[in-house]
Order: sequence, then C-alpha cells, then structure tokens
Amino acid sequence: MKKGIVLFLFLFGGILQTKLFAQPPNLSGTWVLNFEKSKLDTSDNLKGLTNQIFVITQDGDEFSLKIYHIYGEKKRKIGFTMTADGQTRRLKLLFKAKLEVGNNSMKATMWRKNYLNIVNYTFGANQNELVADEVFKGLPKDHHSIWVFDRQILK
Repeated sequence: MKKGIVLFLFLFGGILQTKLFAQPPNLSGTWVLNFEKSKLDTSDNLKGLTNQIFVITQDGDEFSLKIYHIYGEKKRKIGFTMTADGQTRRLKLLFKAKLEVGNNSMKATMWRKNYLNIVNYTFGANQNELVADEVFKGLPKDHHSIWVFDRQILK
C-alpha cells in the first residue's frame, strides 16, 4: 500500500512539476505564409489573399502577435498581446481569451457569443517552420485551417 501511495505522489508530483515549470516555446520572429505547405479553408475571407505575415514578439510568457493579411497591394493588420499562463482575460474588449503552454506548443483560445477560435502553435519540421493549426466555429461558417509559415531570415 505504501508503495502505491509513494508511486502516486511521485507521478502526480512529476505531472504537477511539468505543468508548473513548462516553458513556452519561443516563437519570436517574422513568419511568412507558405501556401504550398498550408491547408487553408477556402472561405470567402481568404479570397484574394496573396500573403500573410506573422510578427511574433515573445518575452518569457508574454506573447505579442501582429498579423498582416495581404490582398495584392492592400495590407490589413490585426494584433493582440496575451500572457501564456492559462488564465482567462479580456482581449480587445469583445473577447475572452487564454494562452496555454503545452508540450513544445502554445494554444490560444478566443471566444464570445457565437464565436470560438482555437489555434495551436507548434514548430514544424524545425524551428524555422511554424504551424498554426486553427479551428474556428462561428459566422460566416466553421472552418479548420493549417497555416504553415517559414521564418524570415534577415541577411
């Protein structure tokens, strides 16, 4: 019986320690959409998309993302800042959001009435490839897209 309790405490402690001390992967950089590797939903809001750029700045568990949607000569920017601690907070006044650290990944969840967007961020084949696996539920329609980005290397 004592062995069982000790084993349980050891395993539970290991799981708890992993959760408490898990470090988010540092996704900082400028990332350019790779259309060939991506599997994008063909919804109306992607019609005419010619490029997409993520600019991520990360300092510890503070995460800032600027997204540039490029349609020919037109560029639309959106951005947000989150803390990777799993706590629910207000985002852009309209949304509730949280950012969670996983095993070499980060999961961003944003929601409000009739809107749910979940994006899992991981490195792909190496740390110069970023995969954003997005599941959206809401209007105009539900979709699932896998965005693959290549790190822009400054010369």
